[in-house]
Amino acid sequence: MVVGEKPEAGSADGDPTVRVIAYANLIRCLHHEINREDNLAPIIIAYLRGLRSFPEYRDTTVLYLDNVDVTGSSTYDQLMKREIAALLDELLGTGAI
Repeated sequence: MVVGEKPEAGSADGDPTVRVIAYANLIRCLHHEINREDNLAPIIIAYLRGLRSFPEYRDTTVLYLDNVDVTGSSTYDQLMKREIAALLDELLGTGAI
């Protein structure tokens, strides 16, 4: 099973604990990368895109992302800002973007 992929009903991977652990690991990796002094924007963007696979955790994802502040002005910084905005829009269902 691919991380974030929903398991088939009745499969051994159908244990919800597997998804909880996958989500927790993704958030942990994202948090770690964001807080690194030498963080890599492509990795952060990949983690952000991975969060789309976990709509059942939209409330905690939205709360977490609301506290992420991208302060740079590089191309990657702008892409991260757009990715966060698009993800929040998708999770909140606002359709504003």
